[in-house]
Amino acid sequence: MIFSNQQKALNCDLKLFFNQTNNLITSYEMMKKIVKIYALASLLLVPFITKSQTLDEAIKHLDAERFTAASKAFNQLAETSPSPQTLFYKGYAILRSPEGLTPESIKTAQSAFEAGNALDKKGDPFNQIGLGMVKLASKDLAGAKVIFEEVKKETKLKNADVLYRIAEAYTLFPGATDAAEAIININLALEKSKTKDNPEYYIVKADAYMLKNEGGEAMNALTNAERVGKKPGKTYERMSRVWLQGRNYREANDALNKGLSADPTHAPIHKYHSSYLQTMGKYKESAESAGNYLKNSDGDNKAKLRYAKLAFVAKDYENVKKVIEEIKGNNPDPYLFRMSGIIDFEEKKPASAIENLTKFIKVAPADESPAIDYGYIGRSYLILPGEGNEKIKNDSLGIVNIEKAIQLGDTTFNYYQDLSSNFIKNKNWAKAALFAEKAALAKKSPNAADFAPAGIYYNAAKMYDKADTYLEKALELYKDAWPTGYALSARNKMAKNATDSTFTANFGAAPTWEKYFALLGDAGKAVPANKRNVVDGLRYLAGWELQVNKNLVKGIANIEELLKYDPENEDAKKMLEAMKGMNGTTTSPPPSLTPVKNDPKKD
Repeated sequence: MIFSNQQKALNCDLKLFFNQTNNLITSYEMMKKIVKIYALASLLLVPFITKSQTLDEAIKHLDAERFTAASKAFNQLAETSPSPQTLFYKGYAILRSPEGLTPESIKTAQSAFEAGNALDKKGDPFNQIGLGMVKLASKDLAGAKVIFEEVKKETKLKNADVLYRIAEAYTLFPGATDAAEAIININLALEKSKTKDNPEYYIVKADAYMLKNEGGEAMNALTNAERVGKKPGKTYERMSRVWLQGRNYREANDALNKGLSADPTHAPIHKYHSSYLQTMGKYKESAESAGNYLKNSDGDNKAKLRYAKLAFVAKDYENVKKVIEEIKGNNPDPYLFRMSGIIDFEEKKPASAIENLTKFIKVAPADESPAIDYGYIGRSYLILPGEGNEKIKNDSLGIVNIEKAIQLGDTTFNYYQDLSSNFIKNKNWAKAALFAEKAALAKKSPNAADFAPAGIYYNAAKMYDKADTYLEKALELYKDAWPTGYALSARNKMAKNATDSTFTANFGAAPTWEKYFALLGDAGKAVPANKRNVVDGLRYLAGWELQVNKNLVKGIANIEELLKYDPENEDAKKMLEAMKGMNGTTTSPPPSLTPVKNDPKKD
């Protein structure tokens, strides 16, 4: 457009020149003057061509998240060639930057838009839209809408670019978006556009539909942007985001590959490629892609921070630590503390992890939940070295912080299960059982595998009533798929009722042992891992048959079967000999056939 206007001016000058010099100069002299005029025109056109190219390059920097380069270019343009257009882009770039929503940045952007608007006697519609963006950046959606409607009224809905910028504004600022208004305005822009060859229109339309979580409509818009061309990096970046959000990974990979091929300097495409590779579990490749993001962005401290966050999620801790070391003195971002703390935990440096994560919690943004940080702090306390009272104190602090993480809603880890495992290592069965119980009850639909550990650990802690409750729940849900559970339940019942003379005299755990053997079968009895339960169970059942059922034959059969699996069992040999000498009398069994005692240490 700038070049076209200059060409028209040049044609008018030539026409005037020829009229004034007709018949007064020779054709040779005329040609010399024509050459001079064209030379002058060329000199006049150079700044405009250079300016246009620089503006395009600055916009490309902005789209590619080279924010420092973009800001520098727009500021230079605004200083050397102040105009409504250059000042609009200066303010627009500020608001689009990562720090664009801080009060200071919003104020600076507002000043740029006001200056650009003042350069046009009638007011510049684009800078007025910029002032509407300032309202949106300040979360004043109603105030922005008043400005936008006034601009539309003044331009009589005839300027497609004005409508496009209004639509875009409604998609840019979290907490102050309006997808419906964006769609209305971008559709009007497409109606008014004569050429419909601006891919940005379709990209904004896609962004609006993504705010509504309508991936199909967004992809239709992006297909049109792809057809138009001109912005392949930005188009395929958006396509990959839509596919990734919808978990259509094959299509996402296809879009990413197209984008990487079409414009490898477009940094965001590397960012989403890194995200895709993380999802695929390809952490090494993901870290490499994060590195490519850094290479194609500014390379300054802010870009390094963005890279560190990508590489951190990709678990490339070694490079993250290097980058954090490079920028920590020059960048106040609180997330440096979080990343450092989590890396410290992963590298078994709990004291340092606690220090860094505590710092993060103190300076974390107001809208950032510190739940996961409390979780890592708690887990760090649990692995801190220490003995005696020091260990007790650390464990207590670990529990306090982990329970705070749970209260704040963090589900990153199965914290209760982790706590239970920690206390198992210390053979603190009561606490291991408590947290196994909490782990089970915290689930909406706990299964048998959730209840079984609680039952086992409560048994080991000699809290037999609770153990019985959870073993029974587990056995009910396992539906006879856990034979060993019946052996555990039988032992627990014996221990629980050890002082109940009726239960002991009647061998009350016998039905549970019988169920165990019925599920185990002959093949299961012969498995070496089951030997202890088989031996103790048969011994118990021998006593039951002899004393309760008065069946000496079955009692002897149980002891004989016991010796089949444990032939060197001297106690069993003595029992068998005594039983065979009873000559059918079953009133008083040998002393060695009293119920076996439960031994939690062996369970």
